[in-house]
Amino acid sequence: MAKQSIYQREVDSLEQSKAFLKRNEYSKLELQLEFKKNVENYEELIDQVKIITRISDRLQKKLNKTNEALESTNEQLAELNDQLNETIDQLTEAKIGRKAGTIVMIMVISLFIISEVFIEPIIDDAFPDNTLVGLGLKLVVALLIKPGEDFANKYMLRQARKKQIEESNAAK
Repeated sequence: MAKQSIYQREVDSLEQSKAFLKRNEYSKLELQLEFKKNVENYEELIDQVKIITRISDRLQKKLNKTNEALESTNEQLAELNDQLNETIDQLTEAKIGRKAGTIVMIMVISLFIISEVFIEPIIDDAFPDNTLVGLGLKLVVALLIKPGEDFANKYMLRQARKKQIEESNAAK
């Protein structure tokens, strides 16, 4: 059995009206009955259109509300994503800062030991009466701690960002 259109009743009515119009002669009663039938069909179609329009309007309102909610949710997600990225960047910077600080402290301690064991005796032999030269050397080492830490921190951040970009490109 062939699938019928949901508008089959209306299609049948239209076909009957077309067949009626193809006839050559009409009685007044036949014209009145055909006109009455068409008016009733038209009235029923208008009622159906009104119902469909109301349903469509309700669905459109729901769709609009849903779209607004989705837009709001997308904005919130974008804000949260930005906050998350900022937090990740801050954590990465803190982690790298600790590593850089540790590396610089190891270097400072190494320089201090090298200074005390190897360089201090040479300075004491070269300037036996002047202890300011040894203190000046230690002051220079102390003053280089912060710039050294900043340099190590920047270098490690560049490396971490480069790694993140490579991982991001690989994920795509």
